[in-house]
Amino acid sequence: MAMILQLHEGVPINKFQINKSLLRIGRTADNDIFIDDLAVSKQHAIIEVIESSLPDEPNEYFIKDLESTNSTFVNGRKIARKKLKNNDVIRVGRNNFKFVDENAPPKDEKTAKIHKSWIPGVFYTKD
Repeated sequence: MAMILQLHEGVPINKFQINKSLLRIGRTADNDIFIDDLAVSKQHAIIEVIESSLPDEPNEYFIKDLESTNSTFVNGRKIARKKLKNNDVIRVGRNNFKFVDENAPPKDEKTAKIHKSWIPGVFYTKD
């Protein structure tokens, strides 16, 4: 299942499951994700779920800006509508969210090798 994590200084502080076909984001209390921030429009953005017609295919998720005053951003870029990928960072007003899709294929990342520096107790990675 996919979810939106609300972040504060990069740390998740709130979790919103995407468990219906349309998730509304905005400043009024009738939104699914209610953000009490004057930089957020009353109806700021929506997340749409496009269900897969094939049983083994994952759903697709799109975010759409609702012509908000301060726009919606994904990974620092202003969007009108964008397909979301696992770990995309969404900005609404002054609030950051991370899109997490638990059904996304795992990223093939190599383990970083730790190196000891000449300074006692200081280690680093070469990346």
